[in-house]
Amino acid sequence: MIEIQSLSSDSTESIDLNRWNQMEIDGSIMTDNERSSEIKILFGSETGTAEEFAFDIENSLQTGGYRCSVSDMEDYNNADLASEGLVLIVTSTYGNGEAPYNAEELYMWLETEEVELNQTSFAVCALGDSGYPNFAQAGKDFDKFLGEKGAQRILPRTELDAVFDEPVEPFIEKLMEWLDENGKRYLL
Repeated sequence: MIEIQSLSSDSTESIDLNRWNQMEIDGSIMTDNERSSEIKILFGSETGTAEEFAFDIENSLQTGGYRCSVSDMEDYNNADLASEGLVLIVTSTYGNGEAPYNAEELYMWLETEEVELNQTSFAVCALGDSGYPNFAQAGKDFDKFLGEKGAQRILPRTELDAVFDEPVEPFIEKLMEWLDENGKRYLL
């Protein structure tokens, strides 16, 4: 508790700094300590490339001393997004712009549900085939949906072309640079 003297009167007001620093999320109150201090990596994959990249990201982050875990989007509880501090979306695009089968539920939930994610940060690594007109569309859509729900983008979306076997390392390098400056809460 601290006390603040009002400049416009002689009254003194007490403020509980823990309460002051609380964040309101989807109608419930969460403190910084209640927000996840683990980076959540969610993958949507049809052929396994996005899954492989998600685990490559996890390995690099853990080697760098960061707490993180990988989840298949199909196994993830969508409502948990509001309590995540940082979410990394790694997804391929299936067919002509659709989300992979295991990402459909999260995709539809983000597209249709009224949810506030204004205390969640995110980055998207979108995989696709440049031979299709809707290259990396599922990743573009996830990026758009998260932004529309109020989540804070930490990096510009990365788009990788599976046809040319583009590596995930440039995404990891940008992410590590951001975390080195802003991600102390995720350190082991």
